[in-house]
Amino acid sequence: MNLSTMYKQHIRANLFKYLLMIVIFGLGVAAGEFKSGDLGTETRDHLIALIDQLIQNGTSLTVSKGALFSAAGSQIKTAALMWFLGMTVVGVPLILGLIFARAFSLGFTLGFLVKEKSSLGLLMGISSVIPQNLIYVPFMLTAAVVCVNFSLFLVRGRFYSRAELWQNFVLYTLVMIGITIMLLVGAVVESYLSPWLLSLIIG
Repeated sequence: MNLSTMYKQHIRANLFKYLLMIVIFGLGVAAGEFKSGDLGTETRDHLIALIDQLIQNGTSLTVSKGALFSAAGSQIKTAALMWFLGMTVVGVPLILGLIFARAFSLGFTLGFLVKEKSSLGLLMGISSVIPQNLIYVPFMLTAAVVCVNFSLFLVRGRFYSRAELWQNFVLYTLVMIGITIMLLVGAVVESYLSPWLLSLIIG
């Protein structure tokens, strides 16, 4: 059985949880988009100044190793936190909170760009935000479902021996490592592809 088949079976077996994650993610995006239009004048002006500076320097956008390390570090920290929360009794609501927060940030960024820069903002969002999130979002949702499943497994105590618990823990950890690797692919996209696409838009 290949990974694609296993992944499809996993989704079918956890369809309700995935639907729940999608709803929470959608609510987060909507909340972020709403908040983007409800900023104080000082905050709004500061953000607009940053965007205008980015536009003015569009032709000189460069990729740095520091940006890659920052993006990769952020994804590793997020995955590690979710992995840890999956091993705690209170992990489920906190994992859902992480998904909401991630969606809120995405909705706020896209909403603000479109509200303040209209069609240019939309193109900036498509080029600089969407590419990496095509990877981040599905694997974040998968990580959330995997972590929730393991947390519920521990809470319910449905294991008969320490060996079974250990086997499930090892499998859980290996799956999260695999997801982290995919998130790191997203970090590469964020650090290299997105700046290049953005430079084409505002250059």
